[in-house]
Amino acid sequence: MLELNNIKLAYGNNPILKGVNLSVNRGDVVSIIGPSGTGKTTLLRCINYLAKPDAGSIAFDDIRMDYQAVNKSAVQAIRLRTAMVFQQFNVFRNMTVLENVMDPLVVVQRKTKEEAKAIARQELARVGLGNKEHHYPSQLSGGQLQRTGIARALAVKPDVILFDEPTSSLDPELVGEVLKVIKDVTSSGITSLLVTHEMQFARSISNRIVFMDQGVVAAEGSPEAIFDKPTLPRLARFLNAEREL
Repeated sequence: MLELNNIKLAYGNNPILKGVNLSVNRGDVVSIIGPSGTGKTTLLRCINYLAKPDAGSIAFDDIRMDYQAVNKSAVQAIRLRTAMVFQQFNVFRNMTVLENVMDPLVVVQRKTKEEAKAIARQELARVGLGNKEHHYPSQLSGGQLQRTGIARALAVKPDVILFDEPTSSLDPELVGEVLKVIKDVTSSGITSLLVTHEMQFARSISNRIVFMDQGVVAAEGSPEAIFDKPTLPRLARFLNAEREL
């Protein structure tokens, strides 16, 4: 369904991605783990061109694009088939919860407000926020803000949903409620890529784990292979350090 080939990206003289290859099948739940600063979030953002690779190519079903010859219509087509849940929620502070979820449906998909409202209410109920639709972001907890972001992502009916460290900005007591919603979403069969530091959670929801280190995919495999039988010394050290936290 999705294939990234030899993705390279540098900021000035600082290489972030050094030739990343990644294939994702329809229905996969892929968790991307690894030390901070190794390009996990950047890779996720390359998929929908929020980050602009210097080299490499992407294939998304029948859409194919070389990043050195970017096709605007291909970028738009990929963006219409993906949705992203951000670390920092990225909600509009001057809109209610309902309006935040409706916005991409009206602005991007050109649905009527009534159509958008019906879909938004359905997704808000799905993430447990049906009673918060008229609240503003300032009236919500961090967990509720992130669940709003998940509802907004689900509302556009994406083929792939991208989760960029969705619990990293939350207080510890709020992490559980967001992880529960993500688990419900991924168990529904939607193709998902998740950048996370929640190792046990990644193990429980994923059919594949990708370990990134120093800008490349250093190891990948089933949760059992990665967590129980790591053959790469760098991966073993990373997992041991995570267990000690």
